[in-house]
Amino acid sequence: MAMVALAMPARAQEPFALAEKIIKQHRLLTPKAQQCSKLVLREDGNKRVAKIGVYEVHDQTCGGDPEIEHRLFDLEINTRTGAAKWDYDSPDGDMRPVPKRR
Repeated sequence: MAMVALAMPARAQEPFALAEKIIKQHRLLTPKAQQCSKLVLREDGNKRVAKIGVYEVHDQTCGGDPEIEHRLFDLEINTRTGAAKWDYDSPDGDMRPVPKRR
């Protein structure tokens, strides 16, 4: 997964590592989808809750129009406990606990 964290200190990149770990452990994306996605740190997060947007990447390898980015879902991760919520397939955008495994 590509991470949008240019010129950020190592501590700022920790939310990306947590997000990648959760995505892999809970199988939120297929391996192919992981390769064709990127993580974006949301500005409304804080030290306790990291907010990460997961977006499709469109390029020559992944296909699609590079001018278009589709948001797949958002993650909210408690940085102390590792507990995560997401809004995937939520018609009203509510954050729900990430399922154990997909």
